[in-house]
Amino acid sequence: MSISKPIIEKSTLSEQVRNYILNVITTEQLEPGSKVPSEKQLTETLGVSRGVVREAFQALSILGILDISSGKHPRVQSLNSAALETIFNYSVVTQQISADQILSLRSTLEVHCVALASQNGTEEDFSRLRVEMDKIREVFGDHQSFIYHDARFHMILAEASGNPLYSLLLQALRVPLEKSISAGLHAHDINDRRQQIIDAHQAILEKVCQRDAEGATQAMQKHFISAINALIIEE
Repeated sequence: MSISKPIIEKSTLSEQVRNYILNVITTEQLEPGSKVPSEKQLTETLGVSRGVVREAFQALSILGILDISSGKHPRVQSLNSAALETIFNYSVVTQQISADQILSLRSTLEVHCVALASQNGTEEDFSRLRVEMDKIREVFGDHQSFIYHDARFHMILAEASGNPLYSLLLQALRVPLEKSISAGLHAHDINDRRQQIIDAHQAILEKVCQRDAEGATQAMQKHFISAINALIIEE
């Protein structure tokens, strides 16, 4: 890979290196898994220290743009939710957005997502949903496992939609939402609430597997209305 020497302008050195790498990715149309200029190439071409280059690599890794796994040549990272997860989680922790606002956004996304899953999902997707449904029932009394498999059910629906952006956004929203409402699941009516969730998921599963997009949409809407109401009560 040939790299040309850029014009250095006023900004921090690590910012210059970061922007230079981004420009290389864009102009050369590098795909996920492609190598970017190495630490050695960048230090020689840009005339900066290894520490500056490493700082730029680290910043791009945090943004989910580069994979800088230990001992490997930096590569373009595949689509992932890491940066968005950090933003959403920080926003909840600092009370800039609330759990019910995240839940409202998720409901908007998932109502559309479940319709697409009904239309585009494969038999393998439907089989995975059934397996996850069984796991949700199996871990009924285990708080953390119940939350995990609940989230996995929704993620499989997102994957079945055929649009990777749904998976990206739902994964980013899942972690801060779980942290915000987890404590509420210890309320006195915990078993009733868990059973409501199981019944709602079963209704969604049946409609999706029947490829009934309208029915699946209605089932998902009902599920989120119940979830939002439960969150309001818990708060």
